[in-house]
Amino acid sequence: MHTLAEWLCIVALIATATHVQHVAVSLACMLLIAARQHALLILMHEYAHHQFSRRHAWLNDMLGDALTALPFFITVHGFRRNHMPHHQHVNTVADSNWIAAIKRPRYQFPKSKAQTYAEMVKHALGRYTLEELNRYTVDAGMATNLSPASSRFRMVYAALVLALLAVFDLWWTVLLYWLVPMATFLMGILYVRDLGEHFGMPSQGIAGSRTVLSNWIGRLFICPYGVNYHAEHHLYPSVPFHRLASLHEVLRTDDYYRRHAVLAHGYLTGLVSQLAQSASGPAHAASIAEAGIAASIDAS
Repeated sequence: MHTLAEWLCIVALIATATHVQHVAVSLACMLLIAARQHALLILMHEYAHHQFSRRHAWLNDMLGDALTALPFFITVHGFRRNHMPHHQHVNTVADSNWIAAIKRPRYQFPKSKAQTYAEMVKHALGRYTLEELNRYTVDAGMATNLSPASSRFRMVYAALVLALLAVFDLWWTVLLYWLVPMATFLMGILYVRDLGEHFGMPSQGIAGSRTVLSNWIGRLFICPYGVNYHAEHHLYPSVPFHRLASLHEVLRTDDYYRRHAVLAHGYLTGLVSQLAQSASGPAHAASIAEAGIAASIDAS
């Protein structure tokens, strides 16, 4: 139901923008569409953890692909294959996502608040879009090396989508109100959320993950479906999104959690302040990245 609700919201926003045909309204709708695209990706993460159905894995992945993954050129299977080692080896040389990120200067901290805000803006303007899409789809294998069944489903899905676009002449609409928000605002949102989860932490904390406590604006744009409770998710990855807030409240009664959890209040406030004060700078990040490269060479 949540997935369908997000799609209905996106359709309503596109209809509003095309009906009003005003630049300010179109930009506002694009921003909100990007936020709902991000919500779909969070739900895709839920499908990757088999939260829709553990008993019927094929149905879980088929719905996840059709409604949350393939519209972004990736697959649930490809994401899961890349994501599970991240859970098992978070923030270590065996965590390929983290190693790939910290080799890039924009993920190395500390940075001044102005520098961090500038990087957020660059992502939202599409400065790194092609690089990020290549990292997710090809480098991380989220769209490659699929099973024959997944490949066939992707081909059928693509054919159906292209047919619908041709029949209803939706090429311009999809370009303007799906691809442009995905290439701009969505990239900015993803960057902010990525920083909140694992980067520039003042300490490793519990499970090497940060929890960001946010207001309703942050929940609308950056952390829908409890994705801000990232430390809780790493501690208990089988807990579905709608129970993470309750899990957080339970954990707050635990003395160990209170002493060791890394919390930030607000993505654009508390998180940015932590990033500016991070003890792990570029040299530290580079040394870890080099260790990861050396380990990969030794393994091969």
